Amino acid sequence: MTTETMTLRERLNEYLKMRRALGFQLAEVERQVGLFLTWLEAGGQTQTFTIDDAVTWARLNRDAHPSWWATRLSLVRLFAGYLNATGVDVPIIPGGLLPARKPRAVPFIYSQDDLDALLAACGTEFHDERIAATVRTVIGLLAATGLRIGEALSLRVDDVDADHDVLVIKARKSAERLVPLHPTTTAALGQYLTLPARTATHPDLHGPVFVTAHGTGYAYVSFLKLFTRVREAADLTPRGRARPRPHDLRHTFATAHMTAAYARRGDPDRVLSLLATWLGHSDAAHTYWYLTATGELMAQVAGMLEPLHEGDQA
Repeated sequence: MTTETMTLRERLNEYLKMRRALGFQLAEVERQVGLFLTWLEAGGQTQTFTIDDAVTWARLNRDAHPSWWATRLSLVRLFAGYLNATGVDVPIIPGGLLPARKPRAVPFIYSQDDLDALLAACGTEFHDERIAATVRTVIGLLAATGLRIGEALSLRVDDVDADHDVLVIKARKSAERLVPLHPTTTAALGQYLTLPARTATHPDLHGPVFVTAHGTGYAYVSFLKLFTRVREAADLTPRGRARPRPHDLRHTFATAHMTAAYARRGDPDRVLSLLATWLGHSDAAHTYWYLTATGELMAQVAGMLEPLHEGDQA
């Protein structure tokens, strides 16, 4: 078979093999571009496509958010660029054809009552002691440290330094960092690691901290299903556009620490810089997104401004 007679499907396999050899994952590229090629093949197109083809396919679901159309087109754009560079008669798809910024989710800030309800629901919703303990410990860890859910689920036993109350976080999105733990959090992790229901799964001694029935780590989608059950059992409902998610525990952590800084008349800039390091942000500007303007936080900010106003009037 010559390169001239290769089908788009064969070229996609070639493209994925090449990029994965360089360390790229490309699961979503494989899935979405594969769907695009299936759509083309249904119309008899197996060796080339046009910009109009790509745009039409990206917008097939008319009810989808425009940001989803833009995402689908961007994935095809990557493949089209590769094809064009290797001499295939496929045009480069220009950027900006389907511009749409994906709206950010509104953070759900958990109150202490919300957290208590979530933790209590773990014991009532799950009869399996291992599952109940796993979900309860993950939620508690997220609330106490502000970790990303992916970081928590990726923790390995050797990442827990119980002697020094520290976690070693090896994240894809940021450089390795140390996250200090309160001794009670360290103790909770220790209790989970030695839980008979956990050890009964025969986990790797150096493997994941949080384990399934097979002693392996949790995928995010699997844990999310468990969290959803607990959230519903705790009767936590959306507040406007804010829907309770595991990631919102990170927002809650950051907001609580800034509120405490203002309440203690601390230096907000210093606390923000520390939070950025703690959360694994390369730039403190990224941390601003996590600071939701709760009524309590705004009240503390106003309280710090009052002396300034009084001084202006004097």
